[in-house]
Amino acid sequence: MKFEYEQSVERGVALQELKERWRPHPQVEVVPLDRAFGRVAAHEVHAVCSLPVKRSSKRDGIAVRAADFVQGAPDTRAWRRGIDYAQADTGDDFPDAFDAVIAVEDIVFDEAGGVSIINDALEVLPGAGVNPCGSIVREGSMVVSRHRRLAPESVAAAAMGGLTQIPVFARPKVAYLPTGSELVSWGSAPKRGQNIEVNSLMVAGMLAEWGAECFCYPVACDDEVVIDRALDRALEYADIVIVNGGSSRGEEDFNARLLQRRGTYFRHGVRAVPGRPVGMALVEGKPVVNVPGPMLAAFLCMDWLIRGLVAHFYDVPMPRRQKVRATITESVAKPKGFERLIRVSLAPGAEGGCTCSLLSAGLDVPGTVAASDAMLVLPIESEGVQAGAVVEVELLRPWEAVRASWDAEVSA
Repeated sequence: MKFEYEQSVERGVALQELKERWRPHPQVEVVPLDRAFGRVAAHEVHAVCSLPVKRSSKRDGIAVRAADFVQGAPDTRAWRRGIDYAQADTGDDFPDAFDAVIAVEDIVFDEAGGVSIINDALEVLPGAGVNPCGSIVREGSMVVSRHRRLAPESVAAAAMGGLTQIPVFARPKVAYLPTGSELVSWGSAPKRGQNIEVNSLMVAGMLAEWGAECFCYPVACDDEVVIDRALDRALEYADIVIVNGGSSRGEEDFNARLLQRRGTYFRHGVRAVPGRPVGMALVEGKPVVNVPGPMLAAFLCMDWLIRGLVAHFYDVPMPRRQKVRATITESVAKPKGFERLIRVSLAPGAEGGCTCSLLSAGLDVPGTVAASDAMLVLPIESEGVQAGAVVEVELLRPWEAVRASWDAEVSA
């Protein structure tokens, strides 16, 4: 049984192939509004009441009868509160005898409780300064759209429409299956020949950010039967399965061959580095992704492939990283035929711009993570980029945090 890297495709094509073949059917659950933040609405949600129920004041001031102002502003010095006018505060109702509101800036109260109008150009018409019934939200109007990720203001809008709960998609269940006889659980003291399994922490954290539930299985040793059985258990539980490690062509890289044998669809390799030997399959109607073992390569596969599958599950657009333009400080060459994804650091540049530099080759993995501000993606057809060129990079952390680190360096 063989698989060839020459059959690999671009990252976007690989993701699209899986999406075309996977038809998820997420369950719908109803949750109270205070537990709906970040969830994805399964249906359109409509208001069950109107606000204001009758009407309310748009401003602080006094409620009056517009008919009293047909001939211009009357002499109001003898007006009595509750008879000739009523107090009106923003958002509050007022007696039905009155049909307009004058702003507090256009009046003055005297010590005896009388009121005088100080705006000679004041025109008062019926409904002026009044929120009519349903002007804030109207019964039957849509307050949340279908497949909308619920931000705090969306949840508040649903409450404004009289709702107490909302139907949302159940979170996708993702099984993470680490493989490798050399791996020991994080927190363990590794011995010679052992390595610490850390990707489970990264994978679980990324999935939580994207709105998915992650179940991390114990490490499976490099035994095809053991991994096969572990995959069976994961498929019973999950909507998406991630198998970590064993994705290349080493002696104990069983996982790619396992996915090829069991999948109704199988693709091995993408035209991108790092993360080239990713395996993608559809097994029992579910996507199973064989992510490379090295942490930084696994991060990239999670970022473009698993993130895309989670978005597809919810039928929402895949989030894109913010991009900025930067001047590259050194030349980078690469052969055609594959993308090259390069972590870079950013620094202040001329005229308010910024520069990007490749990370030091001597950095270890934690140092690389700490120094990474952005990702430079050199496309397949590119042969590289020359120093001084302006390139577009994808931010790996918020732009505000990048700039704040520059300020911290200056002050230090």
